[in-house]
Amino acid sequence: MAEPAAPVTLPPDDGNAALVAELRHYRWVAGGCLAMAAAGWGVSHAGLLSPGVAAGLRAVAEAGMVGGLADWFAVTALFRRPLGLPIPHTALVPRNRDRIADGIATYIDREFLEPTMLVEQVRRMDPAARIGRLLDDPQTRERLTALLIGALPGLLRPDHEAAVRNTLLTAMARGMELADLRPVLAQALRALLRSDNLEPLLTELADRLIDFVHTRRGWLEEVVAGRTRWWMPSSVDKSLANTMTEALLGHLYDLRSPHSPAGQDLRRWLEALPAEIEQGSPLADRLIAAARRLLGPDSIGPLIGDLLGGLRQAILSDMARDDGRIRELVQGFVGSLGQQLADPTIRGRVNHSVEQAFQAAIPRWRRGIHRFITGTLKAQDVGEFTRRLETRVGRDLQFIRINGTILGAMIGGVLFALNGWLG
Repeated sequence: MAEPAAPVTLPPDDGNAALVAELRHYRWVAGGCLAMAAAGWGVSHAGLLSPGVAAGLRAVAEAGMVGGLADWFAVTALFRRPLGLPIPHTALVPRNRDRIADGIATYIDREFLEPTMLVEQVRRMDPAARIGRLLDDPQTRERLTALLIGALPGLLRPDHEAAVRNTLLTAMARGMELADLRPVLAQALRALLRSDNLEPLLTELADRLIDFVHTRRGWLEEVVAGRTRWWMPSSVDKSLANTMTEALLGHLYDLRSPHSPAGQDLRRWLEALPAEIEQGSPLADRLIAAARRLLGPDSIGPLIGDLLGGLRQAILSDMARDDGRIRELVQGFVGSLGQQLADPTIRGRVNHSVEQAFQAAIPRWRRGIHRFITGTLKAQDVGEFTRRLETRVGRDLQFIRINGTILGAMIGGVLFALNGWLG
């Protein structure tokens, strides 16, 4: 069983002091009418009037008292027990606070939050046309530009930079963990293989390797000499090292050329590599791991920090100038948006998108508003809920008492006259 909601602390009701005073005034008026009827009834029994007049006054006063007392009981029973007596079906508002809350929420939901009605209101508003008319006004465009420009410094404060950087890094790290990078890496390799940059890249790599081998000739001779027998002549060691070097250089030259058998084999292997990455292989796993490290927080974090810091300084410096490019860009964006909304086709698309978004959000709004109304009203203190409701409707209810007293007196007079006429 759900626990009852904690009482809600309502804001002070100081703004309704006039309503409280007005309610008090009309209570005195209603009580005065009932007192006048009671006084008339008392006079009719005092022997100060002739029997006929006293009888007529008594009939009028009695009917007025009955009407006034009955309506006093009815009005009072709405908010409390009359005279504190445990009379059934009294104190209706405090006893039915939850039902009233449900009824208010249901009424608002059905009468004001029905989707068809709300969407029709949005359609009548024509939000795209309204925005277009606003942006067509030069003063409005200038105010909007000033508003956007004025918001940028607060968004670019240095203490926000760390939060933005951490958010980006966390999002990237989480995305790298969850994303399957094989299709992305394979697609990137296919794009490279189809581009005109492949052959220059292979040529550059081969040239760098050839230069590396040339500069390591002496080292290779030392390695060969250290691994051959002691009795092997040094000239043989040198010849062997040169032969190995030339063979390696020749193979690198072959890899450099797309026409040699080795170069063709290399390019066929590269063409098959994207499919191998997509299907999965030890090489693919190593490439994916390298990509994750390359794009991970440890590698790219300092870069993002430098970019954000430099971007912030550049934007703030540009905004400090009267002829800054950012102000010009914002003005151009606002003006272009107004021009675009002048096109009926674009306005129709914007309005349609707004209506679709509204229709998608209405069910959540309805449930949330219904829960908010019922939850707030049910969590209020019953006495305070009753008092505030009586403050707002009590004035009109006092007129029921006034009218009941007056109408009762009039009916009593009419009945007395009819009884006398009918004998």
